[in-house]
Amino acid sequence: MLFTEFWQLDVILIEFCTIFPIYLLILIGIWRKRRGKCWFQGQYYTLVLSQGAVDVLAILTIMSIQLIRYFQIGNQLLFKVPGAASYYANAAPLLFLVRLFGVLLITVQRYVTVCWHASWLDTKIKKNHPMILVIIHYTVPCILYSPAFIVSENEFQDPISLFIITSPLHAKLISIIVSCSFLIVSVIVLVMYLSILRVIFQASNKNSSGRLNHPYRSREIRLAAHVFLLSIMSATVFTYYWMKIGMATVTDSDKIMALRIFYPILTCNFSYINPITLILLNKDVQKMIRIMTGFFRIFQKNKMVAVIPNASSSRFRT
Repeated sequence: MLFTEFWQLDVILIEFCTIFPIYLLILIGIWRKRRGKCWFQGQYYTLVLSQGAVDVLAILTIMSIQLIRYFQIGNQLLFKVPGAASYYANAAPLLFLVRLFGVLLITVQRYVTVCWHASWLDTKIKKNHPMILVIIHYTVPCILYSPAFIVSENEFQDPISLFIITSPLHAKLISIIVSCSFLIVSVIVLVMYLSILRVIFQASNKNSSGRLNHPYRSREIRLAAHVFLLSIMSATVFTYYWMKIGMATVTDSDKIMALRIFYPILTCNFSYINPITLILLNKDVQKMIRIMTGFFRIFQKNKMVAVIPNASSSRFRT
């Protein structure tokens, strides 16, 4: 049963109502735990929160235009807002670029921690203020995307469909920037994680006991799997932009619309893979969720205990 005209919107609507609240709880939990738990204060979780903030903004951006477009709520108002078309035309590729660069930063952080442990670079990264990583995370992609901002010319086709019309130069430039960035990041991530796994297994083979390195090795393998899944999802978005390069000169709006309808589900799933992998592969997050769910159970139990005596005492008085 379809709730909307397109099954792609049905999928992201269901994901928004189920996975998105869980993602918010995970990010809020990590943020709160950073105050007292030392393992949540590291640079890795700084990047997780930084990446999570971009994921939330990307999901809300996609969902807002999709809900307005297909349920016709506030479409007339959005059509009249100055710069709204330019925001939606540039926000999606820019936020993808920021998330892609976040994957690179997480990989670099793990690479330095494992392969250059206790070096001057590792020490400097650990001593730097967490906001420095966040600033780098957001600033570099914006600089790389700046040529697309310069040639940006966008407008809504009409207040009903809110179809965004972009110039061929702008569309092609966005696709080139995103595609080239993806190829460069993919090569760097692949080389670094091959080095990480090589160092881990070499250290394990040299250690006679073996067991001492097992938890450390398993953690790094899980983190590698996390980044691998993020890379797979980013590859699907890259495929979309690669196809847009070939359609830069196409004037048939139906063909462009047929391609664009897949972008929301691709970019949203690129964000939703993050909480799924954190829950399945990160033991710190798993422990945090068990504590959070245990708190809710205790709260419900205490609430029931507080109600039962009142009910029993009223029964004895009658």
